[in-house]
Amino acid sequence: MPNVYFDSLKTSDATRRDHIYDGSIFLTAPAPTVIALCDFARTMIEAALPAGDPRTAQFNLPVTEFVNLIGPLKSSFTNHPRTKELLRNLLEEFGCDLERTYFDVPRLRVATHGGYLTAGVGYAYRPHRDIWYSSPVTQVNWWTPIYPLAEEQALVFYPSYWAKAVSNSSKDFDYDEWCRIGRQQAASQIAVDTRKHPLAQEAIPADAEVRLVTDAAATICFSSAHLHATAPNTSGMTRFSFDFRTVNLDDLTAGKGAQNPDAAASGTTLGDFIRASDFSQMPVELTRQKLMVNQ
Repeated sequence: MPNVYFDSLKTSDATRRDHIYDGSIFLTAPAPTVIALCDFARTMIEAALPAGDPRTAQFNLPVTEFVNLIGPLKSSFTNHPRTKELLRNLLEEFGCDLERTYFDVPRLRVATHGGYLTAGVGYAYRPHRDIWYSSPVTQVNWWTPIYPLAEEQALVFYPSYWAKAVSNSSKDFDYDEWCRIGRQQAASQIAVDTRKHPLAQEAIPADAEVRLVTDAAATICFSSAHLHATAPNTSGMTRFSFDFRTVNLDDLTAGKGAQNPDAAASGTTLGDFIRASDFSQMPVELTRQKLMVNQ
């Protein structure tokens, strides 16, 4: 069973990565740079949605209007230059080598209450591993709630499946096709998400769930190979969170990373990653490789 490390900011990034490749999860209390990024995200959220608590805006809007507001908000947050700057500060506080660390731009996630929106820009992720979506096994996932979490809004992990293969449809997932088609369709997916997500093809029992319930601006770091999902939100409020991913260049070139028990996706997400120090792209020669160890 993987371990959970609490408030390990003093742990070196190299040590943290090694533990994460072995399945451990790192949970860190709100740190100053994470709070700053949450504050920036919250300002954008509150400006984009009608007056009042944005976590209850869904109850006052038709779902199509909600989507029309959330879609541009998500894009603005991801592509804003200040978002990248704040993320660089965050990585520096966590001890990452900015010259050797590459990240993909943060994405704002929205999980509405009661099935109001579970597709497209509010897609509710079913149990999956990021490596099913063509992510490298060297990837570290970073996830942060922007407002305090309730149990019904938490990120769900299935740690007993860390080394256990799950029958899934990742062999049908091609990242290049996803970039050309899937991402473009997000805003049009409202009632049902018809995009080709890689899905588990066997039931994952509820008693395998572990939910990490945290304060706003806490950080959860875990491997791209962990099986995880979005909890069905019945909290009475929309959940807002952001996440991003990092790879360390030395680990990538050395072939280090987590195990791959069951992923068979095509392509690689590495072309999305930029260097933390200057936001330059990942070297092209690396994006041409499918760097997955123990495949």
